[in-house]
Amino acid sequence: MLRLFCVALSLLLSVTVSVADMLPATGGSIILVNDSNDVITSETYSTNQQSPRVRPQRYICVVDQSGSVGGGGQVSCPAKPGRVGGRCRCANVTGSGTLYTY
Repeated sequence: MLRLFCVALSLLLSVTVSVADMLPATGGSIILVNDSNDVITSETYSTNQQSPRVRPQRYICVVDQSGSVGGGGQVSCPAKPGRVGGRCRCANVTGSGTLYTY
């Protein structure tokens, strides 16, 4: 009896999986039933919904020029992604700076 139950259960699960594979991946219909089984709601959905655009991280290298002969201030330049707070270099600037993101 237990063997028959296990075979029937495995057949039911394999049929369920094969039917689920045949459903379209882009959209479908959901039927919601509450606990008292008296209200049925049908909704259509799509898995290809547009997600809000996220701006990519931008990195900048800031070199402090306070100790240089030519004056003070800071020089900044675009930088490659790296560890924020780490050391970085700008072209045509003496010294190293700190990497920031914005």
